Amino acid sequence: MEIASFVLEVTSFLCNCIPTTGENLISIRHLQKNTASLKTEKGKLTELRDDVRTRVDIALRQQKHCRNQVDGWLRRVEELDAELDTVLHQVDEREKETQHYLLPTSLWSRYKLGKLVLEKLEDVADLMSTGGHFGDVADMLPPPLVDEMPLGDTVGMDSNFSLVWNYLCDPGVGIIGIYGTGGVGKTTLLTRINNELIGRVGQDYDVVIWAVVSRDQKDEKVQDKIGQKLGFPDEIWNRMGRAEKANSIFRVLKTKRFVLLLDDVWDVYDLKEAGVPVPSEQNKAKVVLTTRREDVCDLMNAQRKLRVNCLAWREAWRLFQSKVGEEVLQLNPAILELAVTIADECSGLPLALITVGQAMRSRTTIEEWRHAATTLRKSAAEFTDMEKKVISLLKFSFDNLPDDTTKSCFLYCALYPEDWYLDKVNLINTWLGEGILDQSVNIFEAYDKGHHIIGTLKLACLLEGVEHLPDNFIKMHDMIRDMALWVISDKGATKGKTLVQVNLKLTKAPAISEWEKAERIFLGENSINELTGSPRCPNLLTLDLRWNDLRMISENFFDFMPCLKLVDLSTNKHLSALPRSFYKLLSLQHLDLSYSGIKELSLELRNLTKLKFLYVNNMEELRVLPQQVLSNLPMLKRLDLFHSGISDQEVDGNVFSGGNELLVDELECLQDLQALSFTVKSEHALRRFSRSGKLRSVTYGLDIELCRGTTILRLQSDMRLSWVQIGNCSDLEEVAIDWIGGSEAPCNNRNLSATCLVPLGSLIIKNCKVLVHLNWLIWVPNLNSLEIANCEAMEKLIGHGDADGAEITDESSVFCNLQTLKLNDLPQLENICSHPLSFVSLREIHVFDCPKLKKLPFHANSAKDKIYNISGQKAWWDGLQWDDMAIKSTFDPYFREH
Repeated sequence: MEIASFVLEVTSFLCNCIPTTGENLISIRHLQKNTASLKTEKGKLTELRDDVRTRVDIALRQQKHCRNQVDGWLRRVEELDAELDTVLHQVDEREKETQHYLLPTSLWSRYKLGKLVLEKLEDVADLMSTGGHFGDVADMLPPPLVDEMPLGDTVGMDSNFSLVWNYLCDPGVGIIGIYGTGGVGKTTLLTRINNELIGRVGQDYDVVIWAVVSRDQKDEKVQDKIGQKLGFPDEIWNRMGRAEKANSIFRVLKTKRFVLLLDDVWDVYDLKEAGVPVPSEQNKAKVVLTTRREDVCDLMNAQRKLRVNCLAWREAWRLFQSKVGEEVLQLNPAILELAVTIADECSGLPLALITVGQAMRSRTTIEEWRHAATTLRKSAAEFTDMEKKVISLLKFSFDNLPDDTTKSCFLYCALYPEDWYLDKVNLINTWLGEGILDQSVNIFEAYDKGHHIIGTLKLACLLEGVEHLPDNFIKMHDMIRDMALWVISDKGATKGKTLVQVNLKLTKAPAISEWEKAERIFLGENSINELTGSPRCPNLLTLDLRWNDLRMISENFFDFMPCLKLVDLSTNKHLSALPRSFYKLLSLQHLDLSYSGIKELSLELRNLTKLKFLYVNNMEELRVLPQQVLSNLPMLKRLDLFHSGISDQEVDGNVFSGGNELLVDELECLQDLQALSFTVKSEHALRRFSRSGKLRSVTYGLDIELCRGTTILRLQSDMRLSWVQIGNCSDLEEVAIDWIGGSEAPCNNRNLSATCLVPLGSLIIKNCKVLVHLNWLIWVPNLNSLEIANCEAMEKLIGHGDADGAEITDESSVFCNLQTLKLNDLPQLENICSHPLSFVSLREIHVFDCPKLKKLPFHANSAKDKIYNISGQKAWWDGLQWDDMAIKSTFDPYFREH
């Protein structure tokens, strides 16, 4: 009893020490109830926190920035949550001591915990109230000044990158154009430039903007990309019209040093209309664009442009290895050998190398690699992923061509052998023969149209020039050709109607069953040696068998080809005769027998009255072409007959008799003839030709051979000659121009285009023993190829002040278009020209056995950036005299001993 009494007294004393407010009593008496409320409110706060976090996460994914107020609230919630866990744990611990609740220490502890629980309830209520009233939890982030982009393989890109980077660093260059075919790496190069600019923003530039300008992209989409990069709010920007957007862009960009990267430009993009200030040295802005069309660079006023070419072999192989993997390549030497073949089939196109390399990464057997090589060789489109990733991408360039005529001309180029160098004129001949180009217009207008189309295809990077060959040669990249063949085979209108088996080393023609449904058959560049049978081809329009080894065609072979319009049997050296059935092809319009071995053409050739284009040139074995054949081809528009016919074959009724004099008579009968090239072999025939205004007006190619007794050759200034060859004229002393429309030559090179031999592009002179000079060449501004050989008396080509009495006052106009100069066996030649010339187009010069030629007419800037080859004897080169040894140093790297 005494102990119990003592405890009560102590408890009473302690209770008197605790303030007896209602709140304190509640904190003690209702601790469990308040704790339960705290747990409930803690759960509600956790739910609210999770909701806010979700809204923040969504905003962050939308490129927004969490507001500081929200970020602080979340941080305070986390801190309070930790405090609540501590308080609730303490309450749980105290509740375990309920048997001692009357102890003074227990009462004091309950008092403190109860008060803390009430305080935390207030804290939770405060945070709940604040968090429940959040509107937007995040704001739009200001866009980064430059976006880093994922970068693909950059093998072989270093030199191109360095060039573009140097252009960027040049204050005088504002707009840079990068062009090249699809899949060649233009976008990868632009991406590398973008990423390299990250380190320059803030120093040299304020902002870098990337925008794609694809074919189907609306111009306003590019504006939107620029506006987004500049940080315009969507709600304001989307209400603007195009002009308002342009004004807004201009107001911002005119104050900034910006770089605008435009990828995949297909047509001119008007910077001013978009609101982009034109880059200048003053605003220090730059625009870099990529395109598949070179002319887009020019139309956008690019101060510098760079063509991205396919990779050289070493770089291509390195890229292919990286995609296949060394482990696979080292499995077997045979796989490595096939890998080289497969990589070569990709022809240096990075996209093709990557696609094929990745596809072969898991192929580990020789059979799989051999199959891949065969498939690529026959049809790249059938290889895994090539149609989807490469061919279809390349086809965009085809789809973007301006009209169906241009598209048809392009597709026709694919029908030549792989890696074939296409002669522009021969190509246009075929387009005309096929009817792709309009045959009704003047033939020279048609040729101009053909050259325009070739230019269009080159600008679109679908055709390209041939390095180290004159400009009249072009070629088609292998992958572009595969794309074209895929288009030909896949087009519904032509599917199954075109048989193409070119350059496959065939020794036998395809089975006749494959011929019978075809409209066009191309079997060029094979080794087919005979054509037998009598195939029924009622719809066949074109039969191309050029560059084969034909020796025999069966007599009835052409019996059932009533619609055949074009036949090409050129360069079949062993084909000595045409079968009788050939002369029944009454629909034939285009016939090419050039460079064939045919010895005689039948009088029945005159039955082919629809012939418009006839090529019987360079037929070295041709002995007989009967009279009354050519004159009975009334629709003939073009005739090539040079370097054919054996001159000593005096056969009655043969137009080659009498030095081709009868040929001249025959040709004058052709009323529709518009283009002629032929050979004259006697002075009398030459005089007859010179008197014929009809023939002079249509002759574009003239070969003058064996004209003994001719001392002066006069060329009329109105002639449309593209090429002239003079050979074995032993008495020829001078070539002169007869000026039509006036008796005197133009003075001082004025108005050349109106009076001189403008079209003449090629001149060959051989074995003219007494010819001394060629002063008349100063009146031939477009000469691009000049070859002089075995002219024993030739002392100079042109001289100063003595060219038909005209002084050369503008040296840049002389030989200004000359690309190739060949001088061979000219023992007396001392000068090409008496003073240095610019030779602004000269690419190659060959000099052999010209011992007195001690000086070349070069100055420091002659042939600048054009020359690639100078060949001759080493002793001759070392013995040349130079006005300045620095000039010799300039040309030394291009010399090749021969």
